[in-house]
Amino acid sequence: MAALAAAAFTCIVTAQSALADGTDPAVVTPITGESPLAADCGLPEGDGYVLNPDTEVQPMVAADPKRPGRLVAVYQQDRWSKYGGNGTGVVLSDDNGATWKRSANQPAFSRCDGGKYDVTTDHWVTMTPSGTALAAAFSLSRTGEETAIVVSRSGDGGEHWEAPVTLGHDDDPRYFNDRPAITADPYHPGTVYAVWDRVDTQPSGEWVQPVYLAKSTDDGRTWTSRKVYDFPANSGAIGTELVPMADGTLLIGMHQETNTSAATQVIRSTDGGETWSEPTLDVPAPFAVGVKIPDPDDSGDPVRNATLPLLAAQPDGKVVNAVWQSQDADGTFHAAYARSTDSGKTWSKPVNVDKTPTGSAAVPAIAVAPGGTVAITYYDFRNNTSAATLPTDFWAVTCTTDCTKPGSWRERHIEGPFDARKVPPTSVGRLLGDYTGLVASNSAFVAVYGVATGDADNPVDLHSATFYK
Repeated sequence: MAALAAAAFTCIVTAQSALADGTDPAVVTPITGESPLAADCGLPEGDGYVLNPDTEVQPMVAADPKRPGRLVAVYQQDRWSKYGGNGTGVVLSDDNGATWKRSANQPAFSRCDGGKYDVTTDHWVTMTPSGTALAAAFSLSRTGEETAIVVSRSGDGGEHWEAPVTLGHDDDPRYFNDRPAITADPYHPGTVYAVWDRVDTQPSGEWVQPVYLAKSTDDGRTWTSRKVYDFPANSGAIGTELVPMADGTLLIGMHQETNTSAATQVIRSTDGGETWSEPTLDVPAPFAVGVKIPDPDDSGDPVRNATLPLLAAQPDGKVVNAVWQSQDADGTFHAAYARSTDSGKTWSKPVNVDKTPTGSAAVPAIAVAPGGTVAITYYDFRNNTSAATLPTDFWAVTCTTDCTKPGSWRERHIEGPFDARKVPPTSVGRLLGDYTGLVASNSAFVAVYGVATGDADNPVDLHSATFYK
């Protein structure tokens, strides 16, 4: 397939005039197009595995604290119908998301990018105070019997990537490493954390899914890894994310499950991650990961739902914000929000902050600006009709004060509608993404997300949107 040129992509402005509420419109930019990967670089199709070439999903984005305006986004390239994609994509922006270019090479997380694993997924990216970019991924054999958490380092801010370092690895199908997140500590230069969960299925059929943590103190060159938080039998966590606070507190947000229950939780450490508290945020969830978002058309063609809690800390303070998917009594999903003003000791009462009038709001992401403005993005289906299509829009809400009150959030339309029925199906529904990227950069927010193009030969592209409070 033809690779996109390294030159910057053309910027598309959605509107020139202010919106009805006086806010500026979002500036939307296409990031991806045709895949740079050879069509035959991975394993052949078969046994239920169908390749979706030219499909990019699940982006994550980070801002460079050393170079204002520099952004790095990573994502999954050429998604399979099961278990991840053939490769990793990396794009860079030096103008706050107005234009983007590909990196010179990609992290070798899979065989299509020069690595050892069949497929790769669940990419995450962070940037350290020195301007080093670090990308993490979950790489595995296509059968899922071999799993690994891997990290690649870029000393030049995302342009060139070093050979991956393995943080966790198992080739015994009893164990399953899953969903990493990587975070640079802005208050301790050189310190970086990665967290993930690891399923341990016992011969008896019981299981446990503890939290693992890897730490680097040399800007991601070397790492130490260990289990830091365990659970009783038949329970565990998925979707862990670590956030450092200015006072030295570390927080981990996660989705916790048992055989019969689920919850959104946050745990905290005040000794550098050596020990961890019982959950300080513990909100029951009526659904397990994988419960599908209700199909607005009741067509039997649902949207995949594996969205997990996300945290965003206000810089240089004790305020931290949490967002996750809640579920109402009617089965619809929404963007639930809570805030802590004491580094995660206590939390406000959760509230739904999306403005979706009917149906579900899906895949919420969160970021906070240095001044305290909070932004949350999400997809919804409010413009759905009775036709066989599934019109889907991408939205943002922002809040500057009284964010624990739903009325304090102001919504803006970012893009859409596009037809989510044109997103290639997976074994667990149409994959809009388990998460999207959202970051505060300079005085703006930049979102990176997937949209269906309507082109069967290039079904899903990533776009970025720059918007202001």
